[in-house]
Amino acid sequence: MRKLLNLIVIALIAVMVFFPAKSNAAAKNICQTLKEEKTYYFNLDKKGKKETVKLSVSKKKHKNEYAFTYDLKTTVTVNGKNVYRKSWKGRYSDAAPVKVMVTDVNKKDKQMELLIIEGDVNDGTDGGFWCANMEHIYYYQYNNGKAKRKQDIAALFRGNFTNIFMLHGMKDDSYLTINGKDEIYARLCVEVQNFDYAHIKMRLKLKNGKFFKASTKSYNLMDIEDPFRPKKNITVYTKPGGIKKAFTVKKKESIYPCGLYTTNGKKIYLKVKNKGGKTGYIDPKKVPTFFDGTNHV
Repeated sequence: MRKLLNLIVIALIAVMVFFPAKSNAAAKNICQTLKEEKTYYFNLDKKGKKETVKLSVSKKKHKNEYAFTYDLKTTVTVNGKNVYRKSWKGRYSDAAPVKVMVTDVNKKDKQMELLIIEGDVNDGTDGGFWCANMEHIYYYQYNNGKAKRKQDIAALFRGNFTNIFMLHGMKDDSYLTINGKDEIYARLCVEVQNFDYAHIKMRLKLKNGKFFKASTKSYNLMDIEDPFRPKKNITVYTKPGGIKKAFTVKKKESIYPCGLYTTNGKKIYLKVKNKGGKTGYIDPKKVPTFFDGTNHV
């Protein structure tokens, strides 16, 4: 029995030596939102020592007849050198309209990204959006001791959609999310006639140090909880803009939007499913609906 136990122990040691467990740190995707006045350390160019990154916000409070206002000044530094600086005067909130993220969108390109988000940002603590409206997302690349602004990727996230309400963050603790393989994601809020608003997961790809729009025509919808009811009988088709019938939805029968299809951002088709799970496509402009609530959360 003792010999058998010794053999088991030796076998386990051999497995640990020759097949070590992968490090969680190595596998983790770096996608971090920085807190104000805290110094962070990242190897932005993946060369030599780590760089220090810091977001600083100075606030000056004013009292007038009706409320308090704030003068804000934000500064982002890398190794103590200014990368970004901007001031706002007379704001009614003491929250700086700037968030800073450090990401590693593509682990193989030996380069990290410094992202400065500008807009009506929100951390979700007061019940608002993760990020109410991201007006700009400035992408900086650090190389040869300097941080250079390369793109405003907010414009890329909006793509060629014409009826855009806002560009939101993905979740509370990470305004943007990544897959570590070359893709980065944000949440685009698109107005869809007769169907209120739709949230779609937008993705960009990073190649050779530059972001570009991923080629796609179909998008999955996010945050859909409640169904919609048409005001008349409608036909659902097998393809966007097609003529082959998939199924019929009767007046006041519940249908669930589950996808969005567009070729140019102007003409939109909705992918819908019925209670039985069948799916197909409709032209939302031709489907008047009852207003039973909103999925714009």
